Amino acid sequence: MVLIIYVIIFNIYARFVELLMFKYYLDSYFLTNFAPRIKCIYKHYLNILNKMRIKGNLFILVLLCGFLVSANAQQSENNSAENFDVEKLYEKMNELEGQIEDLKTELEKSKTTEANSNKGKKGEGKFIIRNFVNFNIQSQDGETDLGFKLDRSYFGYEYTFNNGLKLKSIIDFGKPSKLDDYNYVAYIKNAFVGWSRKGFTINAGMIQTTQSALQEKIWAKRYIMMVFHDQYKFGSSADLGFSMEYKLSNWAKADFIMVNGEGYKKIQSNKGLLYGLGVTLTPAENFYVRLYSDINNSGICGESNIYGYSALMAYKSDKFTLSGEFNMMQNYKNVSNHNLLGCSVFGSAKVSRLIEAYARYDYITSNDHWDANNDKHAIIAGFEILPCKYVKISPNFRMNIPENGGDNKYMGYINCCFQL
Repeated sequence: MVLIIYVIIFNIYARFVELLMFKYYLDSYFLTNFAPRIKCIYKHYLNILNKMRIKGNLFILVLLCGFLVSANAQQSENNSAENFDVEKLYEKMNELEGQIEDLKTELEKSKTTEANSNKGKKGEGKFIIRNFVNFNIQSQDGETDLGFKLDRSYFGYEYTFNNGLKLKSIIDFGKPSKLDDYNYVAYIKNAFVGWSRKGFTINAGMIQTTQSALQEKIWAKRYIMMVFHDQYKFGSSADLGFSMEYKLSNWAKADFIMVNGEGYKKIQSNKGLLYGLGVTLTPAENFYVRLYSDINNSGICGESNIYGYSALMAYKSDKFTLSGEFNMMQNYKNVSNHNLLGCSVFGSAKVSRLIEAYARYDYITSNDHWDANNDKHAIIAGFEILPCKYVKISPNFRMNIPENGGDNKYMGYINCCFQL
């Protein structure tokens, strides 16, 4: 490129010198005296310049042709490379289309195989084994007690059929609080048949009561402490009867229960039944609102019916949980104007993948303090450690503060749950 510019500049310079020389020789004084010789010199000079111009122009032409040839070759090479890339792209797309077709074929085969296997399979079942063990230290009035304790052992089996039918049976081994020895008694905690279809569920037999079912799910630490409703005897976690639940919409469910009203540890000793109605709302993801009310008919002349009310608001996610509930019971144990009310606030947060920190506060009181010995504030805080899916370990601290001015009770626990 530099050489081409040089030749062009040389041609321009030669023409300029030619014009200068021509003018000089025409205007020169010696033109008339030395005309013949000057004319010869001038012609000779013009011949030299013409030859140089011709050679320069030819050289420029050759250079331009070479440049055009090389540019055309480069363009051809680029076009071939582009064509090569496009061809490779088309080949790759064809390969991907073939792979997609193969995946679709395999998916259809797997669906067909699964459908055929489900047709031959009636359902699936699982064994239920849970053991609650703890080591505790308790201090009150200057006295300290410590020891190991087996709180509960559950053994059972659950089987779910493909048509929505479910059978479940669980035996509960525990030590009744009214017995002073160390004997354990076996109870039938659950023995029911259930059926679910299109948002409708019905259970009949020794079933889980609906008042505390959602609380159990949110608290999820029964091996440490029972939920408020069960801990302070506002009702039983299981009873003999039936329950129904219907999904009204994606964010609302309604449930009804009719049971004996005396729990799973007692047979029917009176003529009355317990009727309960509840509504569960989920206005946002992981957010729960529940309202519940029941009436436990005494069926005995002179005894008052028992009325129960509860309200729950909770948020539960994988990272943290917040829950608050209010409970009230009128005519406790069928005694008129013996009312109990209380609240429970609970919170937990993930510290790491295997460790969760939690704290809970309970408050229970009686109207006119007719049950002053049990009116109290209860606090529990600790950590839950999950070394594997079969084991839960929770070191925790507890404190009971009586409302009647008695001494506080301090407790340290290490609770363990082993389950399948």
